[in-house]
Amino acid sequence: MNFNELNLSPELAQAIAEMGFTEATPIQAESIPLIMSGRDLIGQAQTGTGKTAAFGIPLLEFIEAGDPAASAVVLCPTRELALQVSVELQRLARFKKGIRIAAIYGGESIQNQFRELRKHPQVIVGTPGRVADHIERGTLDFSHTGMVVLDEADEMLNMGFRDDIEALLALMPEARQTVLFSATMPPPIMELARKFQQDPAHVRVVRENLTNTSIDQFYFDTRTSAKTEIIARLLDVHSLTRVIVFCNTKRQVDELVAELQEHGLSADAIHGDLSQGQRNAVLGRFRNGTLSMLVATDVAARGIDVSDVEAVFNYDMPLDPEYYVHRIGRTGRAGKSGLAFSFVTGRNEMRRLRDIEAYARMKVLRQDAPTLRDLRDARKLRLRRELAELIEAGDLGPFTRMVEGYEREGIDAQQLAAALLKLTLDRDPVARMSDEALLPPPRAPRKPDYPQPQYGNRRYREPVR
Repeated sequence: MNFNELNLSPELAQAIAEMGFTEATPIQAESIPLIMSGRDLIGQAQTGTGKTAAFGIPLLEFIEAGDPAASAVVLCPTRELALQVSVELQRLARFKKGIRIAAIYGGESIQNQFRELRKHPQVIVGTPGRVADHIERGTLDFSHTGMVVLDEADEMLNMGFRDDIEALLALMPEARQTVLFSATMPPPIMELARKFQQDPAHVRVVRENLTNTSIDQFYFDTRTSAKTEIIARLLDVHSLTRVIVFCNTKRQVDELVAELQEHGLSADAIHGDLSQGQRNAVLGRFRNGTLSMLVATDVAARGIDVSDVEAVFNYDMPLDPEYYVHRIGRTGRAGKSGLAFSFVTGRNEMRRLRDIEAYARMKVLRQDAPTLRDLRDARKLRLRRELAELIEAGDLGPFTRMVEGYEREGIDAQQLAAALLKLTLDRDPVARMSDEALLPPPRAPRKPDYPQPQYGNRRYREPVR
């Protein structure tokens, strides 16, 4: 099903087109018409199948611009997912004037959230603990809420949020529309559905294996300050000449391009702030080989079709497993092999990597950053190959006569060869950091859960993620 078959408002249709989407995923094609018809829905789908748009598109069509009430609520198990969902909804709503979306989750200044809520957002995306906190403080009111979405409901129940969710749903009007998405359907999920949904429609999507087996995938557990140095070393060790580096934000793209250029690397940016002419110029240089590194955001990279990309770098871990699959799919095309390198910093990104592995049904192997010795060994091997190719080509006449001249002067040919190798290889590789600086930082012990304010007769707790 194409999105133009869904009879969407012009504003949403324009946003979807500019995001580069034309064909709905299976979960979107089945869910959107049902939700737009007003049905409650139970959707079984993994992260990365497009379920955010599956509920986000009808949710935004349901919202009336300028309404001062919290018309729709999306509950998520973690702050990372809440932020991701709110960003995706904002992208979908970019042309719908008067629609405000607020992300409410623990770990962020509650004063900032107070300011956001005073703007009367129509859509609230949040974690159960922090949402309950705002209800207790009187800064959130669900008495006029017409739609609630439980995203990754099984994960919320696994984290102990069942009582929280039931208490929050009990505060909303009975006539609301309730949409539930879950990767699995254990009995507690079905009990929740029976208690809070009215004649729900059921949609189930089965995912296939997604990654190309010709792509070797590795990750580096390292600190943020070491990422650029590791990229430079990997380019040298693997003799890479055409790669794409992905970042999550336009600002990070620009900062990374500046750092790579300071390292003497040929890099340029592709993101939404560039004009079409600038984009075409950068892509042209990348295709003809005068530019070796393209640094891009996920949205800007849509439509890039270069068949001989040797490697993809995830400078930032993608916020959605689906993005990971799209990113690394830029290499290993047309029957060629490819490399995918990801940088993991901290526990949250390690959890994100495990989610990607579960989603794509594959294993990303841990690898240590190349050492200075690795760089020297790679240079020796590269020189040996180049020498063998020159000897095989046989066009060495002028240089052979030079060797004969040195021999007449009493310089042995073997000594001459050894001296030339020393001149070529006996210089340390250019490195701005020591090998030790590339190691991951020591992990601090996990902090205990922090207390949340009282709500009713229970204490709501949101685990530190």
